[in-house]
Amino acid sequence: MTPQGRSFPYEKSIVINAVYDSIDALGLLLDSSNSMRGTVIVSDTKRTGKMRIALSLGANANHTLVEVYPENGYTIFTEKWCPVILDEIGGRIRRISDGKG
Repeated sequence: MTPQGRSFPYEKSIVINAVYDSIDALGLLLDSSNSMRGTVIVSDTKRTGKMRIALSLGANANHTLVEVYPENGYTIFTEKWCPVILDEIGGRIRRISDGKG
Protein backbone atom coordinates (compact mmCIF):
# COMPACT_ATOMS: atom_id res chain seq x y z
CA MET A 1 0.00 0.00 0.00
CA THR A 2 1.26 3.44 -0.88
CA PRO A 3 1.02 5.65 2.19
CA GLN A 4 -1.91 8.00 2.29
CA GLY A 5 -1.30 11.45 3.61
CA ARG A 6 -2.16 15.08 3.84
CA SER A 7 -0.14 18.25 4.27
CA PHE A 8 -1.17 20.74 6.94
CA PRO A 9 0.01 24.38 6.90
CA TYR A 10 1.24 24.26 10.49
CA GLU A 11 4.49 23.40 12.21
CA LYS A 12 5.11 19.89 13.50
CA SER A 13 4.47 20.67 17.18
CA ILE A 14 0.89 21.75 16.45
CA VAL A 15 0.17 18.82 14.17
CA ILE A 16 1.58 16.18 16.56
CA ASN A 17 -0.71 17.47 19.30
CA ALA A 18 -3.66 17.21 16.91
CA VAL A 19 -2.59 13.63 16.11
CA TYR A 20 -2.56 12.66 19.80
CA ASP A 21 -5.94 14.33 20.39
CA SER A 22 -7.40 12.62 17.32
CA ILE A 23 -6.19 9.19 18.42
CA ASP A 24 -7.83 9.73 21.79
CA ALA A 25 -11.08 11.10 20.33
CA LEU A 26 -11.42 8.15 17.94
CA GLY A 27 -10.87 5.60 20.70
CA LEU A 28 -7.68 4.23 19.18
CA LEU A 29 -4.86 2.91 21.35
CA LEU A 30 -1.42 4.48 21.32
CA ASP A 31 0.94 1.51 21.16
CA SER A 32 4.15 3.52 20.92
CA SER A 33 5.33 6.98 20.05
CA ASN A 34 8.43 8.97 19.31
CA SER A 35 7.52 12.65 19.44
CA MET A 36 10.98 13.77 18.41
CA ARG A 37 10.83 11.72 15.20
CA GLY A 38 7.13 12.39 14.76
CA THR A 39 5.91 8.81 14.59
CA VAL A 40 3.17 6.98 16.45
CA ILE A 41 1.91 3.41 16.22
CA VAL A 42 -1.79 2.94 16.92
CA SER A 43 -4.26 0.07 17.01
CA ASP A 44 -7.94 -0.35 17.73
CA THR A 45 -9.28 -1.54 21.07
CA LYS A 46 -9.67 -5.12 19.80
CA ARG A 47 -6.12 -5.07 18.41
CA THR A 48 -7.36 -6.20 15.00
CA GLY A 49 -4.82 -4.01 13.23
CA LYS A 50 -2.00 -1.50 13.55
CA MET A 51 -0.83 1.51 11.62
CA ARG A 52 2.02 3.99 11.77
CA ILE A 53 1.37 7.70 11.55
CA ALA A 54 4.47 9.62 10.50
CA LEU A 55 5.01 13.37 10.44
CA SER A 56 7.62 15.01 8.28
CA LEU A 57 8.49 18.39 6.83
CA GLY A 58 5.99 19.45 4.20
CA ALA A 59 6.42 21.81 1.28
CA ASN A 60 8.19 24.34 3.51
CA ALA A 61 9.16 24.84 7.14
CA ASN A 62 5.64 25.84 8.13
CA HIS A 63 3.97 22.77 6.65
CA THR A 64 3.79 19.27 8.11
CA LEU A 65 3.07 16.17 6.07
CA VAL A 66 1.11 13.42 7.86
CA GLU A 67 1.36 9.97 6.26
CA VAL A 68 -0.31 6.75 7.38
CA TYR A 69 1.28 3.36 6.76
CA PRO A 70 0.12 -0.17 7.56
CA GLU A 71 2.13 -1.77 10.32
CA ASN A 72 2.94 -5.49 10.06
CA GLY A 73 0.78 -6.00 6.97
CA TYR A 74 -2.50 -4.55 8.28
CA THR A 75 -3.38 -2.94 4.95
CA ILE A 76 -7.18 -3.26 5.14
CA PHE A 77 -7.21 -1.88 8.68
CA THR A 78 -5.12 1.10 7.59
CA GLU A 79 -7.23 1.76 4.48
CA LYS A 80 -10.32 1.88 6.70
CA TRP A 81 -8.89 4.19 9.36
CA CYS A 82 -6.62 6.49 7.35
CA PRO A 83 -9.29 8.84 5.95
CA VAL A 84 -11.01 8.99 9.33
CA ILE A 85 -7.79 9.93 11.11
CA LEU A 86 -6.78 12.53 8.51
CA ASP A 87 -10.23 14.13 8.65
CA GLU A 88 -10.16 14.21 12.45
CA ILE A 89 -6.70 15.80 12.47
CA GLY A 90 -7.84 18.38 9.93
CA GLY A 91 -10.94 19.21 11.98
CA ARG A 92 -8.95 19.60 15.18
CA ILE A 93 -6.42 21.87 13.51
CA ARG A 94 -9.22 24.00 12.03
CA ARG A 95 -10.78 24.39 15.48
CA ILE A 96 -7.41 25.41 16.93
CA SER A 97 -6.79 27.95 14.18
CA ASP A 98 -10.34 29.32 14.62
CA GLY A 99 -9.67 29.72 18.35
CA LYS A 100 -12.25 27.09 19.34
CA GLY A 101 -10.13 24.32 20.54
